[in-house]
Formats: sequence, C-alpha cells, structure tokens
Amino acid sequence: MTTPHQPLLDRSKTSYTRILLLIFTLVAIICSAALVSVRLVRFSSSGTALPYRFCERAVDQKSCSVLLSEMASNTTLKMKDAGDVLQAFLEQSKVRMQNAMNVAKKFKHRINNPGEQAALADCMELMESSMDRIMDSTVAVEKQDATSYSNAHAWLSSVLTNHVTCLDGLEGSAWTLMEPGLIDLISRARASLAIFVSFSPRKTKLIDPLIDGFPSWVSNKDRKLLQSLPNEIKANVVVAKDGSGKYKTLGEAVAAAPDKSKTRYIIYVKKGTYKENVEIGKNKKNLMIVGDGMKSTIITGSLNVIDGSTTFRSATVGKDLTLHE
Repeated sequence: MTTPHQPLLDRSKTSYTRILLLIFTLVAIICSAALVSVRLVRFSSSGTALPYRFCERAVDQKSCSVLLSEMASNTTLKMKDAGDVLQAFLEQSKVRMQNAMNVAKKFKHRINNPGEQAALADCMELMESSMDRIMDSTVAVEKQDATSYSNAHAWLSSVLTNHVTCLDGLEGSAWTLMEPGLIDLISRARASLAIFVSFSPRKTKLIDPLIDGFPSWVSNKDRKLLQSLPNEIKANVVVAKDGSGKYKTLGEAVAAAPDKSKTRYIIYVKKGTYKENVEIGKNKKNLMIVGDGMKSTIITGSLNVIDGSTTFRSATVGKDLTLHE
C-alpha cells in the first residue's frame, strides 16, 4: 500500500533506467558492427553490396566471388567504384605473378632437362609480358574512353592466354611445381575479365567503328601505307637474299630496328624464300614489314616440339603484341 503523498509512477524509474541502458547497449553493438564491417562498406561503396555483382559474367562465379572476398578482407585501399576494385585486384595478381616468376627462376637452375628449362624460360617471359599488360590496363581503365577500354579488354585477355600457354608448355617436375600457382593465376585472370566486363561493356562500345575498312585509331598516314603497293613505299631498310639490300635476313633487320620508335619504321623484304624464325621483341614498336606478295616473299621456319622447341617458340614470325602502335 502506498501513502497518499507517494506518486504511483515512482516505481517506474528503475524501468526507465533499464530501458536507457538497453538503448545505449544496442547503440554500442551497432557501432561496433559498423566498425567491423568498414572494409565491406568500402568494397561496396560503388553501390554494389556483394562481390557477386562483379562476378555475374564470370566463367566460375564461385571462384571469382571467393577471390574478391579475399581481396576485400586483405586490402587497405579505399575503393570508390568498380574501376578501383579492378585495379586493386590486378595489384594483388601482380604479386602472385612475381612469386610464380621467382619459383620458376629458382627451379630452372636446379634441373638438367633442356625441355623443362626452355618451358620455364617461356613462362618467365610470358609472366613478365603479363605484368606489363596489367600495368597498361590499369592506365587504360583510368582514361575511360572507347579506345582505352578496348585495349584493356584485349590486354587482360592476353594475360589469361599467357598463363594457359605457360601451363600447356610445362611437363614433368616443372609442371608439378608450377601447376598450383598457375591454376590460381588463371582463375585470377578470368576474374579480372569478369570485373572489367561488369562495368565497361554496358556503358562503352568496345569495338571501334571502321573508317574506310580500318579501325578509327589507324591514322590517315598508316591507312595510305597499308593500301600502297610495295614499290610505292619508302622503306627505312631493305632485306634481300642476293645482297642487294642492307641485310640478307629479316632477323638481322628486326634486331637492328630502333627500340620504342615514335615513328613508323618500315622493313622491305624483297622476293625470295627466307628460312628463319623471327622474334620481334616487345621494345620493337611502330615496326612494319612489307614484302613483294604472299607468293613472292616467303618466310618459313621449321621449329617444333618434336625437335626440341617449345610451342611458344615455334612461330615463324612472333611478336609480343602491343595494340595501336
């Protein structure tokens, strides 16, 4: 029983205190959860809350999602949009490639099998090329125009091709050692393409329009060159088997060509059959080779796996491709 001067609501003060304590506790829990999930929020700041948004068109959506989730938990970078996600993912892929290169280099000096040594050497060159293509793609994505997106798409595709080519060329103990890392790199290359495709194709046309049958990035000067007859072209050097030119082999002419040329460098190869395998290095840019016709100027090589060459090295004329140069 209460006294006449004791308010009935006084007994609720304890309840109010409990309610306030409960509210403060819930706020503290919510704030803690927000702090724990800050990486996920950063990863989702582009408006896409989960990794599967970037993996919708992946060959293996599960593997792609796992790799992206792993990246989100490890990276300290702030990612504002899908382009940032791709670049952060490519940075991690570069680290994995460098690790694979180090393993191949170390193991190459421990084996005596020439075939396995050659295959590992191919892998190291392919990975070095892939790292260059990743850096080029990163720059291209930042430009956000049709030509740059087209280049990035081709370069990221070439990274996947390089990893598959490396794995296909390995055998024996070299294959056993390198296979796990290469499978991981192949998965990462496929995921990078899925991320790229998730934000670029729907907004930008990846295929350049044709002008007079040529892509728009081909200059007027180069169009005229490509449409000219051999005797209408002013070449920088001439290759001729009979000694009438500066060089007798195409390989010599390519080796002597300037590195990273800013202007078109033209090599004219006169009529004849040239039995050689020509490798055009990645520093040989703006290089053009002209002959007297497909039935007149013939370049033929005979490298093959049976005779001890690797598939990667068997091309008659091989070029480390760089688009639009």
